Amino acid sequence: MAKAQRSVNGGVTLNSYAYVSLFGVNSITELKSQILQNTVTRAQIGDVPSMETAGNVASTVETATKKGFLGLVSGILGSRSEAVVSALGLLISKQIICIDDLERKGEKLSSSDVLGYISNLKEERGCKVVILLNDEALKGADKLQFATYLEKVVDRNLLFAPTAEESAAIAIPQTDDIANIVRQRCIQLGIDNIRVIAKIYGAVQQILPLLSAFSKETVEAIAAAMVVMGWVHHQPSSAPSIEFLKGFSSRMWGRDDQKLTPEEEANDALLNKLGFSHLDDLDLELYRGIANGYFTQEIIDAHASEFHRRVLKDQAVERHRQAWQAYHYSFSNGMEVVTEIADSFIREVEFLSAENMHGVVSLLRELSLIDKITPIIDAFIAMHNSDPEAMAPERIYTHDGTLDPEIADRLNKAREEQRPKRPIEDILSSPNDLYDQQVVTDLLEFPDEEYERILRVYEGDKLAAILRGLHSFSRISNPSEDMMEVTRRYHDAMRKVALDSGLNRHRVSRRGVKLQEPAISKADLSSDVPL
Repeated sequence: MAKAQRSVNGGVTLNSYAYVSLFGVNSITELKSQILQNTVTRAQIGDVPSMETAGNVASTVETATKKGFLGLVSGILGSRSEAVVSALGLLISKQIICIDDLERKGEKLSSSDVLGYISNLKEERGCKVVILLNDEALKGADKLQFATYLEKVVDRNLLFAPTAEESAAIAIPQTDDIANIVRQRCIQLGIDNIRVIAKIYGAVQQILPLLSAFSKETVEAIAAAMVVMGWVHHQPSSAPSIEFLKGFSSRMWGRDDQKLTPEEEANDALLNKLGFSHLDDLDLELYRGIANGYFTQEIIDAHASEFHRRVLKDQAVERHRQAWQAYHYSFSNGMEVVTEIADSFIREVEFLSAENMHGVVSLLRELSLIDKITPIIDAFIAMHNSDPEAMAPERIYTHDGTLDPEIADRLNKAREEQRPKRPIEDILSSPNDLYDQQVVTDLLEFPDEEYERILRVYEGDKLAAILRGLHSFSRISNPSEDMMEVTRRYHDAMRKVALDSGLNRHRVSRRGVKLQEPAISKADLSSDVPL
């Protein structure tokens, strides 16, 4: 805008202009030096610095004299040039000065010092001064000083508070699909900081070349996810933390009873509205890339299948959600919406969870559509049969804590069938808790012949471990019926081995196994059973 006004008659009333950032500036002398070095003529306002503009500056006698003398004095006197710079400060007069980043000034420079010098420039040197700052970033004494002196020094105070829509339009003027997605997502998150929006969009632009092998839908999904990760990284004071995002899915399913602040509840509601479901490895890699300032093709390629599957899952979940919407938010349709919910589950079953299944089955049972329940469960088990976690009924969350008994029974059976069957010798000789009911159940799945086989096949340490395992159930004071059955099969197998020879009969009897007919003298029997 200033550049456009410089050629208008009367558009810029003073002949010189200087833009100064206070970032890291620690004294008024440094500020004066910055003003002297950054002063340009009216004709150069808004130009990008170049050799041409430098030549134009040098051609202006007054400006060249100031800068040349300042450079000469600084080069000769170094830090002793402070008095000279202060004296040259008298040459700063009747010009426009823009002072930016007051909140980022050095620690040794106070807000009152800056405002006092600005008052001097305005009142004594005939300058017009503009101060740009984020007053919310001022802290402690600086904030108090600024509030105290503002009214005395500043003639007109303008609050620049663009809406998220306005900020996004300024930061992202492009109109392509990716720009539209990033802009819209920033608006949905309420990001109104132009610089933050520009950084997020810049990160998206940086990663795009690495996504050339992916589908349009995948690229768009990654761009949308990056906005959330950029928000978390660049606005930690207002956005939720990564740790907070990690617990999002647990809170949404009611598994986490952590008491939230009103701000945290608002963030959860916002994330839910955006369709955010959980924080996965992809999100974390995007977050690290934004924090580090770069992305690598290796990282992107490592998550290629995850990218694609995540897009497909999001789309499937959304289609299923739409089927439920017709049920929840209409009183004019009929049972066809329930049928569509069931059909939608079967179509999208690859990407839906056991909890989704439970919701559909509960609805069908409540409406007495019993014949539609079995196909739902069959479809889920057929699709997820190789995933033990998906088949775990204890992982299904229900609001009232009641699990549909048919689902629980079918999943338990399916999970049992998919469990790898270990050989009986491995079960008995491994350091498992042999008294665990599941271990006992596993042992009972083997016929009597297997018990005899392992006694004949193995020798040495392996057989010693097997015998210890089998004998352990005989040492329990009150064994269960299942444990007693394991002991029965063990003893039957030992009796069969005892029939091989007199020596084997002797070996078996010394282990406390009663033979069907006495074959050795009582003197050969011992109450001490070797293990």
